Amino acid sequence: MALSDTERQELLERVSTKAGDYEGISISCAQGTLVALLEEFDFPRTEELVGAMSFMPGMGSRDETCGALVAGLVVLGMVSGRSKLSDPSYNTPKGRAAFFKSRERAYRFCEEFKKEMGSTMCGDIRRRLFGRTYNTFIPEEFEQLVADGAREKCRAPAGAAARIAASIILEVKDEDAQA
Repeated sequence: MALSDTERQELLERVSTKAGDYEGISISCAQGTLVALLEEFDFPRTEELVGAMSFMPGMGSRDETCGALVAGLVVLGMVSGRSKLSDPSYNTPKGRAAFFKSRERAYRFCEEFKKEMGSTMCGDIRRRLFGRTYNTFIPEEFEQLVADGAREKCRAPAGAAARIAASIILEVKDEDAQA
């Protein structure tokens, strides 16, 4: 059953808030985003999957790709990505069209996130949110990040990624229901 516009908006607000809340608990935009999306769409939440996100913020704390973006891409892949390494159906016109449609969704997700957050790169986002970046491999720098408000400020990328991914997931579900 399709959601009303009001129900859709409520879901997007709920998943965004939940991702921010979970980011604040874990101090991990990747884990917060992932768990919020898994819960909202009733995907299995395994310790292994959540654990796999541990090193995603800034792609291993290197100021590279935002972990919230990575988590959103993982869940989008769960919804519309290829589930096997190889399958004869992948080489059919329908299979290729589905593959390129899922890639378009992933690209659009990244572009919408970039438009909202100003970048897809953790270091750039931190500079925008905190006025600086942090070398979180140094314990004192990590503690300074927390002291400077990471639990509150890093809600923004987690919430944005969860909301944008959820919107695309709802589109996929709508398309599937019409097929």
